[in-house]
Amino acid sequence: MISKALLLAVALLAMVLPSGAIASSRQFTILQDDSNLLNLSGRNKSDAMREIKSLGVDMARTFVVWDRVSPGKDSKRKPAGFDVGNPNSRGYDWSYYDKYVREARRNGLKVFFTISPPLPDWASEDPGFCPHLVGGYKNLGISCYWKPKPKVFGQFVKAVARRYRGKVDLYSIWNEPNLEHYLYPQRKGPRAGTGKVDLGAKRYRELWYEGWKAIARYDPARRRKVLFGEVAAISSPIDTLYGALCLDEDGNPFRGRMRALQGCSNPRRLEIGGIAVHPYNKDATGSVFDRPATFDSTPMSALYRVHRLTSRAVRFGRMPRSGRGVYITEFGFQSNPPDRVRGLGLQAHARAMNESDRLFARDPRVKSVAQFELYDAVELKKQDIYNTGLRFISGKLKPAWRAFRMPLVVTRISSDKVEVWGHVRPASGRVRPSIFAGRRGKPMRLVRKVTTNPTGIFRVVVRRPGASRLRWQTRWGRPVTVDGHVSVQSNRSRVASAGRRIRYLR
Repeated sequence: MISKALLLAVALLAMVLPSGAIASSRQFTILQDDSNLLNLSGRNKSDAMREIKSLGVDMARTFVVWDRVSPGKDSKRKPAGFDVGNPNSRGYDWSYYDKYVREARRNGLKVFFTISPPLPDWASEDPGFCPHLVGGYKNLGISCYWKPKPKVFGQFVKAVARRYRGKVDLYSIWNEPNLEHYLYPQRKGPRAGTGKVDLGAKRYRELWYEGWKAIARYDPARRRKVLFGEVAAISSPIDTLYGALCLDEDGNPFRGRMRALQGCSNPRRLEIGGIAVHPYNKDATGSVFDRPATFDSTPMSALYRVHRLTSRAVRFGRMPRSGRGVYITEFGFQSNPPDRVRGLGLQAHARAMNESDRLFARDPRVKSVAQFELYDAVELKKQDIYNTGLRFISGKLKPAWRAFRMPLVVTRISSDKVEVWGHVRPASGRVRPSIFAGRRGKPMRLVRKVTTNPTGIFRVVVRRPGASRLRWQTRWGRPVTVDGHVSVQSNRSRVASAGRRIRYLR
């Protein structure tokens, strides 16, 4: 007969072991800050690269901007003798990206290229319309997003793949093609008996396919590492993705005349490596508990909609089953300060970041999480600039900096029982952080040590009197060597209180 002591020991062990879903997580972390990591702001990019590595970032993302590296970007004609597909053709300037790749790899960071607009005017089917004014957006009056030529874009991707073959770990094609900011025109119609044609989705499909062909041929080891989508959470991302996959807004194959109008008479399977999304809430604010405003948007609380889309796409042969993973490639929250209108208070900003990490960690199809910006943007006066950094422009740390390095979320199960979930981002392999707790105004005391999974994540259930009313923190020390001397660097999470359960809102 099993003793009560043994039963108690088994119960206690169950409370401290990570759950299967969390223990098997292999999510990696992406950070993008082109102003600083490309040295466009004047700050030392080497220091910025070292810092994001020390924060536990796995991969650095940057836009490889077509008109930034190309000659004659404001000309309606391609420069004489310029070979778009040859990275060594006279006129190309790769200096920013050469330094970026070299610095990232020196610091042990993987490299992620999003090959993106704006495009040189000569790469448009109608260069006379570049720059343009459509729908109230002027695109700063200097850039072209109008009718990019897919074949010419494929040649540009060929040049990128040839130059950086073996040095880039992940690619994606275009940026936020569902927004007219980045791809014109979006829709055409109405047509009697058919409805509007999603021209943005149609052209994105063509751009992606030409880009993928170039990568598959000239950087073949990455042929299954080309992401699809990079959609913004607003402006009907689901409809755009469906249209780009030759499916209608209900996720069914186009029928009748619309099949031809959408360019889907003979739809091919696209060798998609995963779906890339930017699941911001409106204005990059709010929390995980904000409900989506529309039925076809993809803020973080409605990310499950992408899973339904990929299941439909696999069912109808539009993409491989292996490509159903979702990659969050750009994401963050605005803080107040500096955004006095839309930003979250600094403590709420830190909490929202951690709660979003907890939401995504629950989902095994989410392969990556992301942080947009290390520093706030310089262009504070522009209404469309997100200030989602971990540091202010001055360099001063926000509370979000610590929260990003060691996320912590405590969930109330009952008055005497909580779930403690955390992530030690700077960790390499399994480590043993310590959980502390205490009442407000009282010293915190050690509750227990836990063991993370190989990516630094843990989840435990703690039972103790008044657990849901305590304040919680995780701490982890790691040895560092400075001038030949080894010392222990102390890392601490934010102080968290117990909240309600975090999950997708359906």
